[in-house]
Amino acid sequence: MSDNFWDVKLNEKDESAERAKEDDSQRKATTPVPKIEVDLADFPVDTWDSDNDANEIVDWYNQNRLASEEKSLAEFKQLSGMKRISSTRDAQKLLDAAITTLQDEGCTAWDKPNQPPEFGTRGAKIGGLLGGWVFAIIWCSVSLIATVLIGGPVLSDLGTEDWTATDGTIIDSGVTVSSSSEGGDTYCLWVTYNYTIDNMTYDGDLVSFSKDSSCSSWASNDEYPPEKEVTVFVNPDAHDEAVLEAGLAGVDLFIFIFLIFPLIGVIALLFMLKSTVFVVKNEFF
Repeated sequence: MSDNFWDVKLNEKDESAERAKEDDSQRKATTPVPKIEVDLADFPVDTWDSDNDANEIVDWYNQNRLASEEKSLAEFKQLSGMKRISSTRDAQKLLDAAITTLQDEGCTAWDKPNQPPEFGTRGAKIGGLLGGWVFAIIWCSVSLIATVLIGGPVLSDLGTEDWTATDGTIIDSGVTVSSSSEGGDTYCLWVTYNYTIDNMTYDGDLVSFSKDSSCSSWASNDEYPPEKEVTVFVNPDAHDEAVLEAGLAGVDLFIFIFLIFPLIGVIALLFMLKSTVFVVKNEFF
């Protein structure tokens, strides 16, 4: 058998191997690389204005890279032409550089950026929202009832601002002491007085609406001793209704402490609305 025969066979083998390589290259060239669909909203960052925020992007790249070596923030700044991260636009350029690098490496599967640990799974998120809404609704309902009960006397006091002033005299006054089951004493001021208007004499016992039956740990009757001459404010439409302290002066300032409870309710509602929007946006859209 001649040498030409073997030369021909070797040439055919080489040509077959070359064609196989070309076919493999063409298949790789025509196989589409999946687009990495990640945007800034996927990262647990509200405001992109620091290198610490930018490291979220770098960490995400390093978790998904195919390259053997990790990349640093400085390398990505150089790739994206950035000197520092101070805006959302800067962060987007950095993210684009990270995505391009992953695609150049041939990355076809990737994990989403890590979310804050407190959110957990979808079921946990929904459960947390339900629990939060139940708490917020109960708190706001109780606060609303308390505000109505407390706010009624306060509004009545403010309505006495234009009542008619007349002279009156304290008939008697004192402080009732009661002991609670916890061992503390409570002091409740009471007072009776009379006044004359339109040649008619009436009796009264209200200091003000919000201070009616007002009790504390320090009340005394020093301000209204018996036989003291006082100014009485009379309802011009019902002369048998009167107070010793009119308008804002008659409001028991201790009541304003309770305003913190409806304020907490409002804050809880706003927080739950924000949390609900965040969860719905990230879990269902």
